[in-house]
Amino acid sequence: MISSFTVATSVEHALQLKREAGSQGVFLAGGTEINRLGTQLTGTIAISLANLPIQSKEKGKNAVTIGTMGTLQMIIDTGFVPDYMKVACRFCASRTRRNMATVGGNLALQRDDSYLMPTVVAAKARLILATLGPDGSIVEENIPIREYLAFKDHFSDSLLLAIVLNKPTRFVSSKRIALTEQSMASVTVALGSDLSSKEIHDVRLCTAVKGSGVFRIPEIEETIANGTYEPVDEPVVFSLPAVEFVDDFTGSATYKRYILGTAIADLFRECRAALGKGGQT
Repeated sequence: MISSFTVATSVEHALQLKREAGSQGVFLAGGTEINRLGTQLTGTIAISLANLPIQSKEKGKNAVTIGTMGTLQMIIDTGFVPDYMKVACRFCASRTRRNMATVGGNLALQRDDSYLMPTVVAAKARLILATLGPDGSIVEENIPIREYLAFKDHFSDSLLLAIVLNKPTRFVSSKRIALTEQSMASVTVALGSDLSSKEIHDVRLCTAVKGSGVFRIPEIEETIANGTYEPVDEPVVFSLPAVEFVDDFTGSATYKRYILGTAIADLFRECRAALGKGGQT
């Protein structure tokens, strides 16, 4: 429960406040998660980012940069943002929530029903983030999203500044499976591949599974890339030895394995059909 609220006046100020607050400090962006019933956030000190200049969006020659305080609705309304990002933002069915929820908040939380994380991993996005050095000065880093996903705890005190989409010939597609549009998703999964050589390569496959977390599936990435993956038409129970699927209100463990396997097969077919077309999807 939040007991203290402070408005940061600069990126440096926000990071200083976070350092002082330690584990009790939480960055407040759109405000859709703090004090939410069932939230995983346990801090008591909210550090508002509302006045920070990290909402901009920019289109370069081969990249699109989106400030992390930009909302999901802002992405949908921006013409030059790739369509696959707009699809992921629309996974949040409530327009009211989309006008509040931010890119940075969704990525930083890495919730197991994340709207955006599977898609940005599949897109091979990069993140620009800021931390405080030992002397208190700001240190900016430009890292691949896969690194942020793999080492979440290492970046827990960092502030996300922007996401960079710099793969203009990349195929990216995602699926969200839930009981209703407003329900938490059982599974969200995205597949990305470079199509510039008219072959499927540089594959990224990432999923958010309720109760299991957000993770890549390198075993399937490899089989797709080397041409040995075969989608199946009949129902399949997907098996991942390193992942524990759990029964919960979004579906049984068996159901989640099934829909993940069939969703991957569908995404692969889309990717294969996109060969020769090029461009972002």
